[in-house]
Amino acid sequence: MKKTINICLTWHNLNSENYGVSALAITHIELILKAAKLQNLNVIVSTFGTPDTKTKDTRRQLEIKHGITITHIDLSPKKELKRLLTGKTTSLSSLKDFDVIIDLGEGDSFTDIYGMKRFILLCLTKIVPIFNKTPLIIAPQTIGPFKYKISQMITKQLLKKAFAVFSRDAKSAVVAKELGAQPIETTDVAFSLPYECKEKKPNNIGLNISALLWNGGYNEKNQFNLTLNYQETTQYIIEEFLKRGKTVHLIAHVISDSIPIENDYLVCEKIKDRYKNNNSVVLAPKFSSPIEAKSYIYQLDFFAGARMHATIGAVSAGVPTIPIAYSRKFIGVFGALGYNYTLDTYTLSESEFKEKFFDYFDNKVDEMSKRVDEAREIAKQQNTGYVTHLEKILLSISQHNQNSRT
Repeated sequence: MKKTINICLTWHNLNSENYGVSALAITHIELILKAAKLQNLNVIVSTFGTPDTKTKDTRRQLEIKHGITITHIDLSPKKELKRLLTGKTTSLSSLKDFDVIIDLGEGDSFTDIYGMKRFILLCLTKIVPIFNKTPLIIAPQTIGPFKYKISQMITKQLLKKAFAVFSRDAKSAVVAKELGAQPIETTDVAFSLPYECKEKKPNNIGLNISALLWNGGYNEKNQFNLTLNYQETTQYIIEEFLKRGKTVHLIAHVISDSIPIENDYLVCEKIKDRYKNNNSVVLAPKFSSPIEAKSYIYQLDFFAGARMHATIGAVSAGVPTIPIAYSRKFIGVFGALGYNYTLDTYTLSESEFKEKFFDYFDNKVDEMSKRVDEAREIAKQQNTGYVTHLEKILLSISQHNQNSRT
């Protein structure tokens, strides 16, 4: 008879409007199921995080694929506060019902650069299991940067009390070590996201536009301190590709009807409207999942984007890619794989960025193609190694649970 482990995956959402979040959730669950199968363990999986998008069915598709049921627990700060004030059970209190908590932080939110409210909310899902003495795994993610001392102090205590800590890049590993942890460096699990190999489209370029950067961040005041005009630079890139006789596909990777400031598709529509009579500028579909988006990107000759998981999708599909970075998470993840073509928007001037961008495209595509293949192989090996670590963790927790019951 198989032993069963009840797992809660915090900050995972299979039906998220942000396809980076859902890409992480899909691949992480598949890696966990693989590890459990290798150890002949049965797992009950629940996800916990931002409210589910009812119009998407990614979770249902994964349930059918693996013959399991996945429960999602919504965490809404306003609803949590209302429950607390009225004496009702909160979503956070449900974390005590699991054998292990595996926290992914939506990949990049174990930091205070998105504001202290978000940082504290992300910390609560780590504090609760520690308080309840439930094993807490910090899954592969970016750790830091931290602007405030209080953030560093809180993080230090959380990392110290975690059962295991993984980072998805060397820079995060350094931060974790400086805070007293012993992290295991792997890579972003979304490199293992499946996709369909559709027919290639020669001479076609993909450009992912981030609505968050286009709109100046959540405060609409250049929140991420970009050193260039993102809107003007995006327009320049499109025009230069058109001069080179390329077809440019405008690709959204966050499609959010509920948060317009985040909605890449709205911006892509706005740009396409400028080129409504030009068939060489294509508005890509409103993808229903990150798998559909990655399958579309696979068809293209070249890709550039400011949503990190759009660029991870491109690189892991074998497409030469320029990641356009607004934080160090990009260069951390891609640099650890030896793929050093990230261009940042927070130190490069506009002229430097433009020059380097088209130097890569005009002169280094063959070199980039070779590096893409090497990066894909390294990522594959690192995710295989992560599965091995998961096997040991799940087996250890299973044995502990069995001993506790006897």
